[in-house]
Amino acid sequence: MARRIRWQIVIALSGIAIIVVMFGRLAALSASTDNPATGGMYREAVVGTPAMPIPLLNDPVADPGGRALISLLFEGLTRIGADGLIEPALAEGYTVDATGEIYTFTLRPGLRWHDGTPLTADDVVFTLRTLQELDQAGEPAVASFWRTTLIERVDNRTVRFILPGPFAPFPALARVPIVPAHLLRGLPPTAWPTSEFARQLIGSGPFRLAELRPEAALLTANPTYYNGRPFLDQIELRFMTTPEAAIAALTRGEVMGFAERWGTNLRTIDLPGEEQRIVLPADEYTILTFNLRLPLFQETPLRRALALGLDRDALIETTINGLAQSIDTPLLPGTWADDPAIRLPPADPAAAADRLAEIDFEPSSDGIRQRGSQRLSFTLLVDQDERRLAVAEAIAAQWRAIGVEVTVEPVSSATLTDRLRRGEFMAAIHSWTRIGPDPDPYSLWHSSQADGGLNYAGLSDNRIDTLLEQARAEPELVARAELYHAFQQRWLELSPAITLYQPMYVIVSTANLQGRIFADSAFAGQTLFGAEDRFRDAQRWFVNTFRRIEGDLP
Repeated sequence: MARRIRWQIVIALSGIAIIVVMFGRLAALSASTDNPATGGMYREAVVGTPAMPIPLLNDPVADPGGRALISLLFEGLTRIGADGLIEPALAEGYTVDATGEIYTFTLRPGLRWHDGTPLTADDVVFTLRTLQELDQAGEPAVASFWRTTLIERVDNRTVRFILPGPFAPFPALARVPIVPAHLLRGLPPTAWPTSEFARQLIGSGPFRLAELRPEAALLTANPTYYNGRPFLDQIELRFMTTPEAAIAALTRGEVMGFAERWGTNLRTIDLPGEEQRIVLPADEYTILTFNLRLPLFQETPLRRALALGLDRDALIETTINGLAQSIDTPLLPGTWADDPAIRLPPADPAAAADRLAEIDFEPSSDGIRQRGSQRLSFTLLVDQDERRLAVAEAIAAQWRAIGVEVTVEPVSSATLTDRLRRGEFMAAIHSWTRIGPDPDPYSLWHSSQADGGLNYAGLSDNRIDTLLEQARAEPELVARAELYHAFQQRWLELSPAITLYQPMYVIVSTANLQGRIFADSAFAGQTLFGAEDRFRDAQRWFVNTFRRIEGDLP
């Protein structure tokens, strides 16, 4: 009997011990969290081999693969922050004088190039003065701005920029990637692509170049990065010949991610495991511009009636398969300058027809509206891009239904640009790309840009001019935003063009890649400022984790 009791006691105590361990483990698990740990690799498929992965010389539109490498290897004085606003990068900060014309940047202490050489104000001055003198810059508009700026070295960590006038968007233009003067001084930029530097690509960004081959680039974490060593040990970009090849590599598990403008090939992809899918609007849009120099389009009621009679959501669904979002003004939706309350009214063809009748355009025998001997008929110029051409035909069909005759005229991209600049068109569909984190639509809509500039519509409005001038000079972001809101409202009142759609960018990766800000619901729907912006926070990405106990356990 005593032995039986002893065994019962042993069994009971063992059971209690097991329960204590189980509850202790449950408590530990419930009080612990996954935290990023260093190590691991991320592989991404990239369509095309980088042609010119060298700052200042790279054309980001023609060579997005090269720009992707640059974004990981190099840094500017400023960068785009997690919230989409400009923040200091190599610079620890900057000041602006009372006139708004003098910006003084102070570099962070202890900055180093990937080869260990200190990064100083000399590198900044060398980079930007080289940009001023380039005959063929990768981004001509950026180079053109810098040519009007006086650049002064103050001391080893300080650089002063003197502008010809107040220019609030300047910090966004200070994102130019800085290059190492100690490796490039004395070497003409025309020789950079064949130099040793082109094979090494020594920068100061979060990752260092370990190997660059025609089929891939291998990058390793930069332990001296000013913002801390990245969690990932390595990033490998594998260069694919086609999107289909990239998709195949992704589905076979050879790469962990692929990103695509429009996302045509990623709509129905089925990965073997869990996937992370992020859809973001790109910083570009397609627009239908009226030539306001022509008597027909000088009538604001006519332009507004045409806008009311155009169903842009139907265009997007039927001609672009839903791979874009509508846009109502030249300021990108969801960005700091946009007022979400200022939008085009919903399409209403019946109301549009009534408005045309109010300005005496009545249907003729063939259904096309006419006012006296003036037939409501015009040519719509468009390039031969498959999507834009389909959109032009769909617009012609929609407007035909309300009595407007539109003849679509497809031309080459070069011809389209030339005719837009010379004002030799009636209406045209074209696109604006790489708007950037600071919109500054001055060059597109100020009256001074109407003759030979980018104000293709020929818009001339004193109110628009004043608002754009004030927004350029206003240093406070909130006050600038209010000026842009007023610009949006006035622009819609005048309707010099119809903004059509903003393409989406789709990023798909395996679920074990964590740390992307774009995957966080708090940042969902942010604008992607160039395809390379998908690496905005690459230093935060991780694939390894560890569990840490949070709080005190009993």
